[in-house]
Amino acid sequence: MGDSLPPNPNPSSPPSLPPPPTSSPAPQSSTACGGGGIVGVRRPPIRVTSEFDSESSLFLHKLSCKLFDGLAKLKLSFQNDPKGGVGFPELGFLTKHFSVLYDLESRNALLKGSFDLADSLQVRATHDVKVHSPALLPLL
Repeated sequence: MGDSLPPNPNPSSPPSLPPPPTSSPAPQSSTACGGGGIVGVRRPPIRVTSEFDSESSLFLHKLSCKLFDGLAKLKLSFQNDPKGGVGFPELGFLTKHFSVLYDLESRNALLKGSFDLADSLQVRATHDVKVHSPALLPLL
């Protein structure tokens, strides 16, 4: 194969290598588990994002993955303070027309929903649910 690599524009970095030759994937038997899961079911990829706020010296971390072929998203977000403590953890389940955001510290859930009645009319609803601790509920 007479393909040659183009010259490297940055002489201080190592030269890039050509991609490995592609070959057809080996056939899998029906008893093989693809990636440790059920046959034919792939685990969703997880996206991890971290941001640093230089003014308050806080890290904001977000973990999310799309479920059901992108119809829903599961997300977890939290902050790290300068001492390494975790704060403001929030768990969310989001779809196109419905979402649930749960604050783990305050035990508070925010439910949001929407649907279209017509081309130019959309109904939106938000409900804030405060989960009470069992010690505060009256005994029946």
